[in-house]
Amino acid sequence: MAVIPTRQDTKLILEINNGDLTKMEEVIEKWHFKDFQSFLRFSTSILLETEDRTLWMKEKGEPIRIEPAKHSIKD
Repeated sequence: MAVIPTRQDTKLILEINNGDLTKMEEVIEKWHFKDFQSFLRFSTSILLETEDRTLWMKEKGEPIRIEPAKHSIKD
């Protein structure tokens, strides 16, 4: 697994490797985030503030709905 979480009291420590780390670094560079913390705060805020758990992006100029992969969601 690419993300290995460890919980210590009120802390969550994530070990991120493989392609996930590369993708995060690409996003941080593309969006000019100053650090990983800023990126995670922004990403978390988007998901929390989306009223109906619906997000959209453009693909070839057309809007498409985006959502987590089914294997990432509880049954």
